[in-house]
Amino acid sequence: MKFCPQNGCHKRVFRGKISIMEKKKTTKGTRRTAVIFLLILAAFYVIIYVVPQVSDIFVETYSAEYGTLQIKDETTCLLVRTEKTYTAPAGGEVSRVIRRGKLMRASAHIADVGQTACYSDMRGIVSYYYDGLENVCTPDTMDNLKSSVLDQIQDSSENKVKSAAEGTAAVGDILFKIVDNQQWYLVCWLDQDAVSRYSEGTAVTVDFQDGETEEEDSLIEMKVSQVKKQGDQIRIILSCNQYYKDFDRYRTRKCTLITSNTSGILLETDSIVEEDGQKGVYVVDKLGNYHFTPIRILDQDSSVTVAEKNYFYDQEGKAVETVSNYDEILRPGAKAEENENENEEPRAGKEE
Repeated sequence: MKFCPQNGCHKRVFRGKISIMEKKKTTKGTRRTAVIFLLILAAFYVIIYVVPQVSDIFVETYSAEYGTLQIKDETTCLLVRTEKTYTAPAGGEVSRVIRRGKLMRASAHIADVGQTACYSDMRGIVSYYYDGLENVCTPDTMDNLKSSVLDQIQDSSENKVKSAAEGTAAVGDILFKIVDNQQWYLVCWLDQDAVSRYSEGTAVTVDFQDGETEEEDSLIEMKVSQVKKQGDQIRIILSCNQYYKDFDRYRTRKCTLITSNTSGILLETDSIVEEDGQKGVYVVDKLGNYHFTPIRILDQDSSVTVAEKNYFYDQEGKAVETVSNYDEILRPGAKAEENENENEEPRAGKEE
């Protein structure tokens, strides 16, 4: 209790109660500060982690992966060879002395008919298949061939591949054939938009895979001998001096012409942009920002591009960081400029 001089009365002052109220006010202020701090942290979290993820819903990306780009054309080819059939000089029982596929010199003893021995007069591979086109589809006549010949051959029963006489033969029956394996050809016709992929003197891998042949045996390296326009098509003549075990058996063959087989980082062709004369793509970082990343193109078609992996050397000899496996790449149509950090520099070269 305290005396009040103004009115001469005593006034009771509760100091303890006032202290408790002041303490409660301090506690409420601390809680308010803590809440504000947590809200700020939450806002930062949303800005850093949530907003990029939400924006990704509206911006399409894809993952770059290491792989192989194979550029190829599927077509039907005509096999052209230097070859000769041999007929039975007499009738009788046939005995094959040399197996099919064996390389023989000229004047080799190939077969017997009755008591008569039959010899070859040219070097080459022994074959027991023929189709009657041995003197029609030759290296000397192939320059005159047109695509219609494929239909004529496939529709003609006379030109079906047949087996040479076996068991017994009559006079004039075909006994065997000798095929020159030193140089043989494939002739095929493609749409004109394929012309840029074929240049005389360049190599092409031909795949004869048919489900019956082992894959390693079906691939043959050939050389482009001629590219010629014919109507609305181009005619390609490929030459080869390698042995292919069925090259003597078929006249026409479905095959795949592989003009490119390049490995690297696979990118979608339409995601490639150009900045200051440098081709590149936009790579998305972990914060959702997009960075222009230069690339070096190894090969491409209309939909897929294969590029160097990790780094490449520019014209000045500097190592330039480029795309890596599993980089997230911005798809075309997205506005990278609106998302890219303005202060961020593109990946630059470094001195080696």
